Amino acid sequence: MAWNDDLVPDSPTYLLAASDAKITRAVAGPGSGKSFALNHHIARLLETGVDPERILAITFTRTHAQDLKKEISSLGVPGATEVHSRTIHSHALKILMQTDVLERTGRVPRMVVEHEIFPALRDISKPQYGDIRNKKKLLAEYLAAWATLQADEPGFVKNPIQAEFEQDLIAWLKKHDGILVGEVIPVAIDFLRNNPASAERTKYDVILVDEYQDLNRSEQEFIRLILGDARIVIVGDDDQSIYGFKFAHPDGIKQIKELYGDYTDIVFDECRRCPQLVTQLASALIGNNPKRTLGTLKPRPTNPVGDVKIVQWKTFDDEIEGIAAIIKNEIATGSIQPEDVLVLTPRRLVGYKLRDQLINTGVDVQCYFRESVMKEPSVRRAYSLMKFMSDRTDKISLRFLLGGDSKEFFSNQYEILQNKAAAANCEVVDVLNQILAKGVKIAGVKNIVAEYEKVLANIDGLAKAVVADAYNAFENFFMHTDDDVFNFYELNELYTKAVRESGTTEVSDADFETWFVGIFKTLEETVTLPDSPENVNKVRVMSLHSSKGLGAKMVVLCAMIDHLIPYIKEGTPKAEEAVTIEEQRRLLYVALTRCKSSDDYQGRLVVSSFLSISGVQALRMGLKAKADRQLDVIATRFVKELGQKAPIPVLGNTLLN
Repeated sequence: MAWNDDLVPDSPTYLLAASDAKITRAVAGPGSGKSFALNHHIARLLETGVDPERILAITFTRTHAQDLKKEISSLGVPGATEVHSRTIHSHALKILMQTDVLERTGRVPRMVVEHEIFPALRDISKPQYGDIRNKKKLLAEYLAAWATLQADEPGFVKNPIQAEFEQDLIAWLKKHDGILVGEVIPVAIDFLRNNPASAERTKYDVILVDEYQDLNRSEQEFIRLILGDARIVIVGDDDQSIYGFKFAHPDGIKQIKELYGDYTDIVFDECRRCPQLVTQLASALIGNNPKRTLGTLKPRPTNPVGDVKIVQWKTFDDEIEGIAAIIKNEIATGSIQPEDVLVLTPRRLVGYKLRDQLINTGVDVQCYFRESVMKEPSVRRAYSLMKFMSDRTDKISLRFLLGGDSKEFFSNQYEILQNKAAAANCEVVDVLNQILAKGVKIAGVKNIVAEYEKVLANIDGLAKAVVADAYNAFENFFMHTDDDVFNFYELNELYTKAVRESGTTEVSDADFETWFVGIFKTLEETVTLPDSPENVNKVRVMSLHSSKGLGAKMVVLCAMIDHLIPYIKEGTPKAEEAVTIEEQRRLLYVALTRCKSSDDYQGRLVVSSFLSISGVQALRMGLKAKADRQLDVIATRFVKELGQKAPIPVLGNTLLN
């Protein structure tokens, strides 16, 4: 199939696929066909003789990177499998993992997840850093400065305490062979800037970047540095920027001229995915945000109108029961399958309660709340235990585990072990093993040695559980109470997914070590790097953020109350509230536009809220409430921004009649 087969001349898809401009920017609204256009652009490059090894496609998630290759290959173009398709973090890690780069930076690309840095904040102890809260603030300032490239701003100067803390933090990370997720891109930038002759700066002839609006300033600078003299295609839409908490820089899509010079601009403003009414409502909503790039998102005239309902229930429990019944009834009609249903919620508790209700009614369901996977201490410990189990030389996970339940992570005892290891020219784990083997006695480390013994016992127990039943080992070893089932759900899902992908569910003692290393590597990549929910033959329930890039015939938005969407943290400065509300509006815009129409189904959208929730449940959602009282709430303020074509809100029970 030729690259331009089935492409309409002068359409945005054709123009992007055919572009030979040095710099191309495509502002693409949701469901407008930009992925299809990018695939055909790459197909044209291959057909015209561009070396696939010199084409790099940067995607937002690992799943999208894999899908891109499959979709290009489906076009029948030779060389598709050799095209480089990666997330920006995986590409930066690839650069850092080269031996010469590691020698120059002095860093090890072992990604440190959020909870694993907690011991460092105890080990790094100087009076000028203040208490743990202030040290967390210093850490946040360090990462924010990197993400936003504050050092590049004229006149920026770190205060002495920030500079000293940064030195001590980096020294701790180097000593423990780790790197923060937020450091990966900046460390790569530092290498690229200081080594302009590096082959990494001239490796590609064409670079394509998707979801540019979700990159932060340092990530956008990384793209500029690896570009060299190559052509670049930048695709994004500031209306869909929803990662402000990761310092996303949506204005970057507006600053292409300042960064790269003159460019060719292509606009994708027709929504091919959504029913017409959904597009109209979403466009009316996002039109309330100022200084947008795209303009009006237009409905596709040939798409069906669609079915949209805005409903409200008396209580949160009523909503859970009602939504589950609506979904069950719709599937029972035979017009859609479970995998055609996508439920989006602003809180994990909502999703889990709906999951349980759907299961009780006989509907297969899968939850996806990866951003909440490491919220509980027991889950954090399980993750670090598996990491150390897969690599007994890993210093980061061992340091976390040795802290046990101590708020101070036994930092004084750990310092004694470090000093002993330094004097003996060995590692802390070697000293611990010597103590257990009665080869050495050290005063003042009783608690931390006891924690190490617990770690070894847990590793032995988990290994036996794996050999006995590899697929269910995680559940059998870690999940014993109802709270465990709730807290460990996401990590258990990642574990069982990794086991399924390995193709091996029976493991012998002899094969255990090699097998488990592979399992944890898969699990670790999913936790540390962005990924998309897998396609399953079940109803999918997930967070609003996780829905990016997905679509479904029936989309249900649950718990659309003003306390949760927009969610404004208590203490947010007034000056920042407007920015927060704009991003929350974009988040709802993205959620609405997940609804898709098809030849056999017009597309159905349900926006649901409630008026009352128990104080206990509200507190678990992070809301301000009293445990012994009901919390009264209202529908999200965004409902009134859906425009004149929005249906009148009705009682949820009317959909059950």
